[in-house]
Amino acid sequence: MRGDDMGLAQVADTPQFYADLVMRHSSDAVIISDPERKALWVNPAFTSQTGYGVDDIAGKEPGSVLQGRDTDADTARLIEAACAQRREIRVDILNYTKSGAAFWVDLRVTPVYDSTGRHTHFISTMRDITERKMLEDQNEEMRHAEALRQSERQLLALTSEWLYSAKSFDELLMVIKRAMHTLIPEADGALYVYDASRTMLELVASWGTLPSFAGHILPDDCWALRRGRAYAFGLKPIEFVCDHVKKPGTPYFCLPIIAHGETIGLMHIVFDGFEEGGLMRHMRNDVLRNRWDISLICAEQISLAVANVRLRQELQEKSLRDALTGLWNRRWFMENALREVAMAERDGHHLALVSLDVDHFKQFNDTYGHETGDMVLKEVAQVMMAQSDKAVAPCRLGGEEFILLCLDHDEDAAIALAERVRVMISEIPLTVSGQVLSGVTVSAGIGLRGRDGTSLEEIMKASDMALYRAKAEGRNRVVSQSGPQERVEQT
Repeated sequence: MRGDDMGLAQVADTPQFYADLVMRHSSDAVIISDPERKALWVNPAFTSQTGYGVDDIAGKEPGSVLQGRDTDADTARLIEAACAQRREIRVDILNYTKSGAAFWVDLRVTPVYDSTGRHTHFISTMRDITERKMLEDQNEEMRHAEALRQSERQLLALTSEWLYSAKSFDELLMVIKRAMHTLIPEADGALYVYDASRTMLELVASWGTLPSFAGHILPDDCWALRRGRAYAFGLKPIEFVCDHVKKPGTPYFCLPIIAHGETIGLMHIVFDGFEEGGLMRHMRNDVLRNRWDISLICAEQISLAVANVRLRQELQEKSLRDALTGLWNRRWFMENALREVAMAERDGHHLALVSLDVDHFKQFNDTYGHETGDMVLKEVAQVMMAQSDKAVAPCRLGGEEFILLCLDHDEDAAIALAERVRVMISEIPLTVSGQVLSGVTVSAGIGLRGRDGTSLEEIMKASDMALYRAKAEGRNRVVSQSGPQERVEQT
């Protein structure tokens, strides 16, 4: 081996040679600074990573060159404090390349001391972790999105539980208003239900901050009702505004409410402030799509809840209605009369009971058969229903025995009502197999809260006693007892 080659081999074997190889060929960026944190040298990896050469950064504090508008200020202060105390620090920090591109680095700043303990340099190493940070951010977004979905699922499950627990339509409306405002807080909403004639839909509930919704809408005013399926305005390239919408540029949903296969109403959800160019346009579509999915689920649950309430009301109605006449039955009368008597006693209001009995009813059954007897009972019931309102409840206690629960009726009002019913029943035309029957008549007795007692039992007993007196005195009359004497009304 020649002498000069042997000299080069000896140089290559020195620690300085290996250190130089590491500094020049490492994939991590390296900056060497003086004790005042002024840059002295950078390795090629630093230039490749940042675009800055040694001439660009020499004499400058590295952070002043690399940090930018979105760099965390607290992290920068931690680095400054550690360097001032001459201790090592390792942090993740956002830097910027010479071209302005942001990138994340795992930065380690280490103070260097000579053999005498004098601080001579800082060595900063930077490893690009942008890809790792992106994955972490994506994972965080996924975790956040999953947390939101879990929260939505829990709210939907809770909403479903409350919806199916509603015992009445009014209670159901209360749950719908609270649930929809919680599930879609950025939207206002309204619930419409078809009227009895099905010619229009009437507003039954609303929620949110809009001052008002239309009190009623026509079926042809809504694309959802015309097309027979839910409609979202504000998400499609081709779409048309429903005629019932007041602000044409506002995104909204229209969702039919269906019970037992029949469309019975419409849920209208409005996103005021989500117009094109509005304050929330940067997240408008994502929010609307998410809320569309939630709205579809809510519409389905509300539809099922409405069907459930209707079925429950139908079953309850059947259990409280007389099957033959459609009047309230004895069970309903006893439950409601007990409550109304107690409330009238508490508030000092009038209350009357009018007991009615079909005269010679057994004779009808024996002469013309039970079908004719049933027809008579139905006709009597129709007359009683015609006189009923919020203050008058007609009931059938059994057989040919009927009773009117009369709220806020004093003696004169009760007698007048009983007389109207008696006269109307006596004028009922009855024909069986072409044969005109003799007139149907009823006898009636009146009991009054206060005069005849304070309990339901006392008032019923008084009305029954008056009824017996009416029958004893010839039937087809109204009798009202008044103290030790009896008052008899007869035509």
